[in-house]
Amino acid sequence: MRFGILGPVTAWHDDGSEVKLAGWRPRSMLARLLLDPREAVSAQDLVEAFYGTELPDSVGSTPKTAAKLLRQALGTQRDLVETVPGGYRIAAAPEDIDAHRFRALVEQAERQDTQETSRTLAEALDLWRGPALAGLSSAVFRSAASRWEEMRLVAVERRLGADVELGRRHDLVGELYQLTEKYPKREALRALLMRALFRSGRTSEALEVYAAYDKQVRGEFGIEPSPQLSRLHLRILHMDPELQETAQDRPATPVAVGSAPAPAPGPACAPANLPARPRGMIGRTDQLTRMRSALTTTAAGYLPIAVLSGPGGYGKTTLATEAAHRMTGDYPDGQLYAHLSGSRLRPASAGDVLARFLTFLGVSEIPATVDAKAEVFRAAVAGKRLLVVLDDAATTAQVLPLLPGEPRCAVIVTSRNPMPGLGGGHIVLGPLDHNEAGELISDRVGADRSGAPGVLKRLIKLCGGMPLALDLACARLATHPHWDLPYLADRLADIDQRLSVLDVDGRDVRTCFELGYQLLSPGARALLRAIGNLGVGEISAWTAAALADSTVGEVTPLLDELAAAHLLTITGTVPYVHCRLHDLVLAYARERATTDGDPAELCAELNRAFGAQLALTDAAYAAIHGPQQRALNGGTARWTPVDVPASITGSATEWFVTRLSHLSQMVQRAAEAGLHEACWELAVAPQTALEAGGYFDLWHTTHTHALASVGISYGEAVLLHSLGYRALVLRDYLDAETHLRRSAEIFSRLGDTEGQAAVMVLISDTCRIQGDPTAARTACERGFALRPDNRRTLANLWLNLGRSQTHLGELTQATESLRRSLTLYEQSADRRGQAEAHCDLARIFVRQSDLDAASGAFGAAFHQAKAVGDTLGMAYILTDLGEAHARLGTAEKAYPLLLEAADLAQQANNAYVQSRARQVLAELMPSGRSDTVHTVLTPGPDGEHGELL
Repeated sequence: MRFGILGPVTAWHDDGSEVKLAGWRPRSMLARLLLDPREAVSAQDLVEAFYGTELPDSVGSTPKTAAKLLRQALGTQRDLVETVPGGYRIAAAPEDIDAHRFRALVEQAERQDTQETSRTLAEALDLWRGPALAGLSSAVFRSAASRWEEMRLVAVERRLGADVELGRRHDLVGELYQLTEKYPKREALRALLMRALFRSGRTSEALEVYAAYDKQVRGEFGIEPSPQLSRLHLRILHMDPELQETAQDRPATPVAVGSAPAPAPGPACAPANLPARPRGMIGRTDQLTRMRSALTTTAAGYLPIAVLSGPGGYGKTTLATEAAHRMTGDYPDGQLYAHLSGSRLRPASAGDVLARFLTFLGVSEIPATVDAKAEVFRAAVAGKRLLVVLDDAATTAQVLPLLPGEPRCAVIVTSRNPMPGLGGGHIVLGPLDHNEAGELISDRVGADRSGAPGVLKRLIKLCGGMPLALDLACARLATHPHWDLPYLADRLADIDQRLSVLDVDGRDVRTCFELGYQLLSPGARALLRAIGNLGVGEISAWTAAALADSTVGEVTPLLDELAAAHLLTITGTVPYVHCRLHDLVLAYARERATTDGDPAELCAELNRAFGAQLALTDAAYAAIHGPQQRALNGGTARWTPVDVPASITGSATEWFVTRLSHLSQMVQRAAEAGLHEACWELAVAPQTALEAGGYFDLWHTTHTHALASVGISYGEAVLLHSLGYRALVLRDYLDAETHLRRSAEIFSRLGDTEGQAAVMVLISDTCRIQGDPTAARTACERGFALRPDNRRTLANLWLNLGRSQTHLGELTQATESLRRSLTLYEQSADRRGQAEAHCDLARIFVRQSDLDAASGAFGAAFHQAKAVGDTLGMAYILTDLGEAHARLGTAEKAYPLLLEAADLAQQANNAYVQSRARQVLAELMPSGRSDTVHTVLTPGPDGEHGELL
């Protein structure tokens, strides 16, 4: 049996199969025993490794339980875990443990010549599968992991040093650049990079490496580079001949192009260095077909090229590799693969890649310049049928020197950029569709754990259909057998946990966004952080301008920059563009805001964003109810860019509806940030749209979030007033009375007469609808006595007084009250109020059997409701008009009105009006046909509820 700690702690049976270590206890115990093989480890040391210094109240029999579980996992090799006095030990030979095998090889390399040293250290480094003791976080394991990591880095430096001495310099440059970026404080790596560059004839770059490091250490620490590095700098500066290479130039293994070691120069052979074929690739059938078509049906004399582009994490490399393996039979002269590192800060050079290609093709004398190498490469493949796969390309310029001139060859290019400069077929990879994503999950975790359709759909949405994210989510389930799909989806739903959950065994989705972020301008980075801090996945250029404290014109190029980096997508046209962020990008942006952002500025950005959204909701409210300020308004500062006015195009109600989900997210974010006034204002702003569209659950959710945030205040009174109206629309009179009574108490305590008068309007409605018009009239009189200044509140009081008088049979007084209400609504330019007043006047005309006057009033009401996009209001009006025609003997005119009313009520998710229309239609239908009407006009799921027309 073999064991490994250079990566996740693992054990393998003699047949190579992996031992299943279920749970953290056996894994932690095995790791601790392997640190000191064949030595006793006390129970106290084991407990410290399990829990660190902060022990739980009782560790009980944890070591004993862990030993039992570990022995069960080891099966027939259970006796390797021995019980000794006071503890345990593992009877594994050091050579069966990867870490100790690694150390032995490193020590062996110290006694070998340069050639053997390089080979032995490469063998030692191949034992690493990831960070040592990955997944174990106690101080004991962190300390041990640090020691092994230091040994690994020393081995890497020694192996690279040997390769440089052996003349393997060209292809090492890319690897050394990556390592110096990852470990910027290790001077030995910089020295090796400087040597490799100098020996490659890139003296100026070698000097630039030193200059950059000198600037860095002086700025950060106020010191100079070490004397050894300074002396190397001087030797390069003076072109010291002893630094010049004397051995023959032999290209070697370059990590930068992501391939296996190149064969030694020799006779030409068919190269075949494709990566392993991906196991169990799911979906992408259409894309595979299009790739084959692009590579086999091009015009004669032209090189066939297929370009796969799209964001990181969408499976470009997997798809390209699968396609290449499927087509190997079409290219008998071989396949060449190179990873061009386009998604890294320093992409691979075309010259390094060409040198490697030429080596695979058996070319022994490799020219120095890129152009010469490209020429020799084209000559070497002339007359051959060769497939070239260029993975992760950065730019078209990087790719062009690598293209064969032979039209019987073919090229597959993958890139995050669309590569418009390359001909051939272009395929943009997007997310997996629902069926493909579901198949992937089922394949990875098994059909028994793939979950109910609703949970599966939620998980796919949270991962955005990204193959990498879905694969990591399945890997998380595999490593946590006690998790189920609903629990995993709940963890992913938390934006602050999402990326950590999708970080498994050194693989994560952060790297898909990291390079794009690093290459952004400072302004674009700041904007992305601000969007992440806001936490809303879709924003307008208007909101982006608020976050950046800029104009729409100035922020649009920043949005274009983010789109080019695949960090968002843009729809619409300037200046009315909208931007959508993938949920995972939003989580990454939130992390960046937390780590890189200034807390004070982040708070200011939120304030501006909420103020900008409220400025727009004010404009939409004014389009429906007129320019007068709301009766119940807050003091959140509005924000408007100087270059685009706050205006709403089209239906204001529809505008609200399209933004309800975003407003809901902003309410929650404002609550989290403690911006209480903005929170409750954002919650109540879309009340008209919430009612008109029947979004009663969303209405309740946003107001509940806001109530939990504001505490006892004016904002609570306004929210309770809104919830009281919601309950009234739903005909939940007990709930309505509870909310309204509490709202009135708070307004009274605050001495706010406007608020008290607004509550009286709804109390009047409640009394009237429950059959007490006298109490309703009294509530209106109490409202008038408060002497409100808001014209709309006064209009509402006159409207309700007229309704109460109508119910009491006082039609003359009711007509006068309603006309006064209509006048106030007209003075306020309140279209929705005018629709209500006209509608109530029409009902009086119906009672007076004046169908012409009623039709005129209903027509005026319908015109105003349609103007503001009030679908539910239009349904009410048409129902009333249809009833009027039915009552007054013109049934043939009632049919189309009632059918349209039922259709509009269904669109508005209001079963109450739909039921009314259905009932009248059924009464009008000849006997025996009423069941047809009931079948067609089935009420919706929300039960009976109605608006207060």
